Amino acid sequence: MHSNNQAPDPLKSISFLRDHLLPNLLKDDEKDILYWAGKELARSSTFDSFEELTEQMTTIFLGALEQTKSTKHTFLYDWTGPLVSHRLTTQAAPSFSLEAGFLAEGYQQVTGIYTEATYEIDFKQSRVTILLQSDHHVSLNEN
Repeated sequence: MHSNNQAPDPLKSISFLRDHLLPNLLKDDEKDILYWAGKELARSSTFDSFEELTEQMTTIFLGALEQTKSTKHTFLYDWTGPLVSHRLTTQAAPSFSLEAGFLAEGYQQVTGIYTEATYEIDFKQSRVTILLQSDHHVSLNEN
């Protein structure tokens, strides 16, 4: 057995799965599948407040979520942290669809308002900006 004095880096492990294995398996459908997977993950939890949702995002996805702007139906959040920085410095086009889907579904649970999310990557600032858009006219009971 080979002895290695260096502790494993969990950021490298998570990034390897997210940025190498999943894109290879999911191909062109990666962003869509990961978005809906994020929504499904959020459905397996219950959030009584936005604070609980934020705590879960931090715990599950190893990052920090900060609201930077809001209007009546839109909310902008900056997603930062060591894993975000690692993925942005080691990948040309990492996907954050999983986090966006999770946040959209969690926000929808907390508010009861239909919500979807998109994101933009800011490599220079080492952050991802997630845009939540809520539609008060869509009934959640239509499905």
